[in-house]
Amino acid sequence: MIRVAEISDLPRILDLGELLHQESPRWRRLSFSRPRAEAQMRMCIEDPRGVIFLAERDGEVVGGIAGWADKHWASDDVVAQELTFFMTPEARGTLAPTRLICALNAWADNRGAKWLHAGTSTGLDPERTAGLYERLGFTRCAIGLEVVYGH
Repeated sequence: MIRVAEISDLPRILDLGELLHQESPRWRRLSFSRPRAEAQMRMCIEDPRGVIFLAERDGEVVGGIAGWADKHWASDDVVAQELTFFMTPEARGTLAPTRLICALNAWADNRGAKWLHAGTSTGLDPERTAGLYERLGFTRCAIGLEVVYGH
């Protein structure tokens, strides 16, 4: 089942977010701040520009996807972006990820967004994740680059 998150879901969302953070070879180079993550996820739940969809199996949240839709920095047009996409390892091969992406896609379209930008930045099987998005109608549109500092 896919549903919109409520404030009472924050502890589970944060647990899954921390799990993803620890699992990601890229993200675990950063400290995880539960208060910072909570503030961001709370904003997605409370602000009409944001949303979090959750996937439940047998009454337990097994994943979620957070999005934001607002005017582009250089345009009055609304664009949407996926902020984070988190799943328990056991739920990754199920229909839950597909349903979450479709829910976010429909939400962004209903908000009048010109596009929905989504991607994979965790370093966890990026080609598999990109392939899922592509099967759902997304096209590759950007290249991400980074430089890592020693502090």
